[in-house]
Amino acid sequence: MRLREFFDFINSSRLPVLEGIAITPNGADCEILQEGQWVPGRFANNIRIDQPTHGPGQVHAHVQDRNRRRTVVIVNFDGTGSHGTKGKLHDRDADALRARGFNIRPDNIVEWIETPMPNILFG
Repeated sequence: MRLREFFDFINSSRLPVLEGIAITPNGADCEILQEGQWVPGRFANNIRIDQPTHGPGQVHAHVQDRNRRRTVVIVNFDGTGSHGTKGKLHDRDADALRARGFNIRPDNIVEWIETPMPNILFG
């Protein structure tokens, strides 16, 4: 099979789609693995919406470039930057996130806000 045929096969609907994965370490307990959901923005499926998986957090979206090789910005559900990223979203990416309930500013700017550590005295 040529490389082009291989990619056509992978991208075709002939492969099964997993809707969810349940992990059971002992056969009695179950943990659901929730991977990100790819949605279209400025390009076909260039936004991945993730659930918080490492402690408390927010639903957040990884907005990527055309080929999903580089993350442009990561934005929390409340519109703040996540993972230390900031930037300006393309209009179509911002609109796609707004349509899913994200609170994106009218100017499409995503800022990373650092809060100062409180002065704590140890006695």
